[in-house]
Amino acid sequence: MTSPPPADPLEIYLLGEVDLDDALRLQRRLVYDLGETSGGALILCEHPPVITVGRSGSRAHIRADQDELREMGLAVRWINRGGGCILHLPGQLAGYLVTPLEPRGLDLGRYLQALHGILIDVLAEFDLHGRTRPEQPGVFLNHARVATVGVAVSRWIAYHGFTLNVGPYLGPFDILDEPGLDGWPLRQTSMEAQRQRPAPMAKVREAVIRKIEEGFRLERHHLYTDHPLVRPKARPHVYVSSLG
Repeated sequence: MTSPPPADPLEIYLLGEVDLDDALRLQRRLVYDLGETSGGALILCEHPPVITVGRSGSRAHIRADQDELREMGLAVRWINRGGGCILHLPGQLAGYLVTPLEPRGLDLGRYLQALHGILIDVLAEFDLHGRTRPEQPGVFLNHARVATVGVAVSRWIAYHGFTLNVGPYLGPFDILDEPGLDGWPLRQTSMEAQRQRPAPMAKVREAVIRKIEEGFRLERHHLYTDHPLVRPKARPHVYVSSLG
């Protein structure tokens, strides 16, 4: 019997809470390092409060003006990824998966579908029924979004990835005013809000790693808890308050 080909290596970075700029800097380095190889790298981290705006986002989707954002200590960053506006907060898991698409036999559409499926499988392990909507990216619990997906591609290497609201304070999400269904604003939720009990971040990270390994036929090679491009401590931050 012919044995299946060995899985490609996956380098994993569990970085805790880090500044967005550090995570983006490390991600660019990983895209460069992967080159023409067929493996992958996964960064899992949390960010201090910051808004990122992807290619489908708009300044009109942020309710606060520049003075209000300044008072909140909240920066807005325009990011070369798919998707709209994302408010990053502690308690939200950010996942940056860097992997070449061609060795996986994937085009961008199938890759996005696979990422959505992985997030749905992770939610199922916590007794949550996630689903997608054809007209909106991300994963939803009932009528509220719990996860976002937005990627970029360079030399057919995919990067960026997803966010998953594990247990952030949901009040600050009122600062976003993205359109949802039937003209209603898009609502956000979290795993813990839906479960009405804790969802330990360590267990969520473990489930994400395992489902990515299964979904993309990757095998854990090394696990790192730091990197020279990532400063050991995030700068002090404040939690934004809800508008209205």
